[in-house]
Order: sequence, then C-alpha cells, then structure tokens
Amino acid sequence: MQEPLIEFNPKLPKLSKSESKVLKLLVEAAKLIVPIYLEQEKLADSGINRKEIEEAAKKDPSFLSPYTVIEKVDGKLVAIPYHENYKELLKPIAEKLEEASRHTDNKEFGRALKIQAKALLIGSYDEATIAWLKMKPYILDISIGPVEHFDDEVFFGKTAYQAWVGVMDKEGTERLNNYKSIILSAKKVSVPTERVDNYDKVKAKVLDVTIFSGLLAKTKFVGVNLPSNISIVEKIGSEVTLFNQSNNLRMKEQIMPTFEKIFHREFRQGFGFEDLRRGNLRYIAMHELSHSYLYYRHAEENLQDLFMPIYELAATVLGFRLAGTLLLKDRINNKQLEAMIVAFLCRNFYLAGQNQINKLMANYTLGGTIFINFLLESDALKELKGIAIPNFMKVFIALHDLFRILEQLLASGTRQEAAAFVKRYGK
Repeated sequence: MQEPLIEFNPKLPKLSKSESKVLKLLVEAAKLIVPIYLEQEKLADSGINRKEIEEAAKKDPSFLSPYTVIEKVDGKLVAIPYHENYKELLKPIAEKLEEASRHTDNKEFGRALKIQAKALLIGSYDEATIAWLKMKPYILDISIGPVEHFDDEVFFGKTAYQAWVGVMDKEGTERLNNYKSIILSAKKVSVPTERVDNYDKVKAKVLDVTIFSGLLAKTKFVGVNLPSNISIVEKIGSEVTLFNQSNNLRMKEQIMPTFEKIFHREFRQGFGFEDLRRGNLRYIAMHELSHSYLYYRHAEENLQDLFMPIYELAATVLGFRLAGTLLLKDRINNKQLEAMIVAFLCRNFYLAGQNQINKLMANYTLGGTIFINFLLESDALKELKGIAIPNFMKVFIALHDLFRILEQLLASGTRQEAAAFVKRYGK
C-alpha cells in the first residue's frame, strides 16, 4: 500500500528565520497525520454496513457524526469520538502546533495554531474552522485534521484526516482574487430561501505546497472550497485554496498522457503543455468559486448518496458558464476557455479508465461520465475510432442545458429524480 504522503520541493520566497522554523514544524506535524489516516483505512474494511449504522443512529445520533469511529465490541456497535480513539496519535501533532505557535511572529496565526491543537485533542473542530476563516492572509498556511467527508462508501460520511502545508503564491493569489471579484458579482439575483447567500464572504488563495498527507495525498486535489458545514458558511463564509504543485502533478500523471491518447494529432497542435496547465488550474478555480452559488440547504438530505456527484459536476458546469464573464471582461480569450474544457475532458477520460482501480474518486468519475455522455447526446462531442472530437460552440450550448438540470436537482430534486438522471447519463 502506498503511503498517503507526498512531499513537494517548490521554489519558495525568502522567509524570515522564524517563518522557516515554523514551516519546518508544520511539515513535521503534517507527516504525523499519516498513521491516523492508515488506521481509518483499516476501519473501512471492518465489515459494518450502512443499515447497521442507521439502525444504531436511531438510538444514538453520534453514530452519524462525521467525527466518530464505529466499531463492533462484543457484537455490539459503539461510536467513539475521534479525539478519544486517536488520542495517543494526536498528542504529538498538537505539540508540534503548539511549538509552532510559540515561534511565529504573527500573533493571529499563532492563536489559530493553538485553537487547532486544542480542536485535535478535544474535538472542537468548528471553533478551529472559524478561527482560520477569520484570520487575515498570511504567508504560511496549514490545514490539518479531520476535514473532508469525501467517500461515503469508505467512511460512511465520516471525515478523513488530512493535512497540507504551503506558502502563499502572491501573484497567483492576486490573479485568483481578480477572478473572484468578477465571478462572484456576476450572478446577483434574488436568492431562494433554500440557497445560502455566501457571495460576499469568500476568501481565496493560491499556495506553493510543501506537503500533502492523509486523504489529500490520495486524492491529490488541485483545489478545495472549505468548510462543507453550511451553517458556518452562512455565518462566516468559505475559502477557496488552489495548489500549484498538485496541478503540475496532475498534468504529468493524468492530463497530458490522456490528451495524447484521445485527441487527433492536428487537434493537439492547437494546445501546448502550458495552455493546458493553465487551463486545468483555471477550470478548477472556477469550479471552486462556483460552489458559492450552490449551497442548497436540503440538497444533501434530498439527493442522499447521489448528492456529491451532482453537486461537484454542477460546480464545474457553472464554472465554465461563468468563465464566459471572464471572456467578456478580456481576462481570458477563446483559446484559454477552450483549454479549460479540454483539460476537464482529459480528466474525465482518465478517471473513467481508472474506475475499477481508484474507488476513492467514484463521485468525480460518475460526474465526469455524465458530462461526457451529455455532450455526446447533444452532438457537442463525437467519437470516431477512439478519437474525441469536440465542437466548442455546441459545448457551450450544452453547458446551459446541463446546468439547468443539475441546478433543479440541487434546489428541489428528489433521490428518485437524481437516480433517473444518473441512469440515463451515468453509464
């Protein structure tokens, strides 16, 4: 089994002596997440099924908490809080964060580190999330702890431990915030009561990352939009984070090999490596920013296990549509918009090929399959002897129709309606 740890070696700006010391301590803390995540992976194979958990939750709601471990003891299910179950493994992580808080010259960052250390040990995760969201931008950045409940099949809706450590890319962050200022003012409409208005409370940053561990090392995400707790999003806001090094890794492992495989040589001549690298980062930036328009209060409850693929695909499709605003404002040109779509198509074909291998990405694979099949049905994408032939004009028309369906499902759809949609396009 590959260890869930990736160390990068980015070119970093000059750091002060204290910043360098703190960065080293944060990386050491991030590495200590690995054994906890490995323990979670072992528990995923414990033979407990969803029905057993749902039955137990009728008497004790903590079984459905994102932060409890579920085990069988003498034939009976028990729910154990994360901070108790992983107590001995969490102590050294908290100590590293505490030590880093004493070395940093940034008092606000030091305070957030202390709150995070406390959260790991007593389970006060919302308090830590709020502290990070309220903090002013700083050159150093870390996220550590049980954050994403990414794969329901593995964790039954439980959050998985992960960590990243990075240094602010000031130029990239400025560019992303420029996009944000345009995109999050482009759709000012009356907000339905079922949707959370989050437009004016979104922060955004781009990082040069030094380490991924835990879940993030497995998924290798290029961008995230956190938190997923809608009540916190509504009160405090959310934050979009992009990772330069993960984008470069995806280009090497996924995008370029697939690009060479599925497109004709003459088509490939129109897009160089740098076109697609920037296109991949742009579409992910737009995807994460678009989440701000898709916080529907009851969508997860209504769509159940089909919520995540619908939600993630909707963010990408809306992102492409809102990218048209960047085009109108001369922030991008036609070729750059097309490169975004090509990069996404490559990602989807790659995931489809990995479907039997990487179950962790099942929700994204399903969403990508729906996207490809919808374009094929709309005649926006054709396949000839294994070669993909996109018609970009028809793609833009299809995006409008696809988003209308996805938004309706999120706003008021049922699990049955979502299942019918998935049955038609998800094969």
